[in-house]
Amino acid sequence: MALTGNKGEWSEIYTLFKLLGDGKVHAGDADMNKLELYYPILNIIREESKRYEYKPNTEQNIVVIDEDGNEYARISMDKFVEESTKLLSEIKAAKKSAFEIPEAEEFMGEIGCSKLKAPSTDKADIHIVIHDLRTNMTPLLGFSIKSQLGSASTLLNAGATTNITYKVDGTMLSDEDIDAINAIKSHLERLAALFEKGCSLEYSDIDNPVFRNNLQFLDICMPQFIADCLLVDSKGSDSSIDYCVADVAKKNPFDYKGKNVEEFYAHKMKVLLLSAALGMVPGKEWTGRYDANGGYLVVRKDGEIVCYHFYNQNDVEDYLYKNTRFERASRTRYGFGKLYRGEDGSVYMKLNLQIRFKK
Repeated sequence: MALTGNKGEWSEIYTLFKLLGDGKVHAGDADMNKLELYYPILNIIREESKRYEYKPNTEQNIVVIDEDGNEYARISMDKFVEESTKLLSEIKAAKKSAFEIPEAEEFMGEIGCSKLKAPSTDKADIHIVIHDLRTNMTPLLGFSIKSQLGSASTLLNAGATTNITYKVDGTMLSDEDIDAINAIKSHLERLAALFEKGCSLEYSDIDNPVFRNNLQFLDICMPQFIADCLLVDSKGSDSSIDYCVADVAKKNPFDYKGKNVEEFYAHKMKVLLLSAALGMVPGKEWTGRYDANGGYLVVRKDGEIVCYHFYNQNDVEDYLYKNTRFERASRTRYGFGKLYRGEDGSVYMKLNLQIRFKK
């Protein structure tokens, strides 16, 4: 049966071909520019029905070793360059959401690849042994792959677990007022109508206790902070993470007395983004362990790949901070966005947290 996948899934195969063809990967800055710093690739490990290792040698070949230690194939690095170039063109040209690329699949068979996405129980899409020329270390690291060739991917997925409850303060709303505002279809227009009534939204609680605990694990102030940032997004002016954080910093809700107020709040957001990128999910108790312990590989729109190595934590955080935004998920699916009266007689509304990469 032919392999069918979307642009993001085919990008994982492209990454494998491209890295093996280049034999190295360059570090990137916050704007995804390639830096002079690079990491030689000593080995790539891929586990499907069997485990295969892909090792560059001194003759400019990639030696493919199966899980029994036997040589499965020996293919020139130039062939990987050629195949990655052809695959990139096919991915860019694809018009359907899911598609086949027979020529790429044929080459995959030659190197022991039978699936587009190697099965994984963590956030790592690919495992690589790199040579860090600065430390002379050669660790095996898991990297998450993010591709700009397809639809923008999510960093923190929406769900009922990411609902945040706010209390409506200010003008007292009648049941008729609540019904009239809820009848407005547009989420932003609904909120605008609420604010025009002289009302405001004040953080009440993170609905899911596991997600609340995870946020508090990162920073005891994190639930309130994230709720405040999401409110900025709900005003509709700009959904960029850095914009929303800067707006919260102007109000300085935690009364930070230092000189670098915006950096104080930016740091809190970077802690959340890094944790979500490398291991934390809302519905699972977070222990601080990073699954994608290497960092991020980003496939740019031009096909170049840049690496955000966790050893360079500041670079990883800056990339995430500048390249993510809030996004609203389905209101009906996750049960948020409507005004309702609580048992205490007060009026409440739930908003939903989802963070996606910018396109």
